[in-house]
Amino acid sequence: MDVTTLLTTLLTTLASGGGVASFMQYKQNKKAKELENDKAASEQWRALYEEQARTAGALREKLHDARTLLEEEKRQTLMCRFYVCEKLDCMDREPPHTEIIKELKQYPEK
Repeated sequence: MDVTTLLTTLLTTLASGGGVASFMQYKQNKKAKELENDKAASEQWRALYEEQARTAGALREKLHDARTLLEEEKRQTLMCRFYVCEKLDCMDREPPHTEIIKELKQYPEK
């Protein structure tokens, strides 16, 4: 057998057996798998982002509620201080009105 016969046999086997076609499909399959991986990764990132956004929204709502409660508590504390006497004998009632009224103006009533 000479070299030309070997090369002719090899080329004929590859061409007729789908060797070239299988090589082309291998590249296409590899690209399809890469695209499928990218799609799965982007879906996972989207799910993580949506979960993070929901968590952040819930935390913002809790923070707002806590701040509202804190403001109400401060207001109630100031109102209690408003009626406390400064003199121990309480014959002449002198509550610290002026200072507390200034502080109360910071927390508007709802």
